[in-house]
Amino acid sequence: METAEKVDWATLNVHAAGRPARRLVSKAIAAAGGDRAAGVVLDLGAGAGADSLQFARRGWTVHAYDADDTIAARLVENERMSGSVQFHHTDITDVDAFPRAQIVYSTYTLGLLGPDGLAATWPKLVDALPRGGVMAVDVFGTNDSWADRPDIATLSMPEIDAMFRGFQIIDRSVRDEDGRFLADKKHWHVITTLARKLS
Repeated sequence: METAEKVDWATLNVHAAGRPARRLVSKAIAAAGGDRAAGVVLDLGAGAGADSLQFARRGWTVHAYDADDTIAARLVENERMSGSVQFHHTDITDVDAFPRAQIVYSTYTLGLLGPDGLAATWPKLVDALPRGGVMAVDVFGTNDSWADRPDIATLSMPEIDAMFRGFQIIDRSVRDEDGRFLADKKHWHVITTLARKLS
């Protein structure tokens, strides 16, 4: 099976460019006060940019981070948005400090930072949020078929709960099912948490 370190992310992101934004975008915006509150979003692992561009269409300023620059070719769409996307072509683990933001958003990416990368990056993301800021993120659970890989961070529910100390959990969903990754079968165990920072 193709594993994360062998994936041609540029090709994958080009194929994903036409997908609609995830529902988590709207949930995160609602939790942060709605479009009238439009501030700054950090989108980690922005990929082809469907979610970043949707935040921007709704008036938010997005800092989109990805090691692949597929989204860069799509940023001409900014001319038709009331918000904007600032693309950061970098490894997320190389970022010393993130801009202050009302929403931290990441899907299917944080686990790819590996255990050490996630441990080092998470406090920086928490620090970027003010009181009342919203975290909307996925992490891989221990049932995921990548759980035996040392370069992938997979977490138990108690470990995930520990990450969210100091947050109010607004919504949580769990995907624990067989599926596919590219052309290969894969078991997905992905925990999505929407939470508000309390202090």
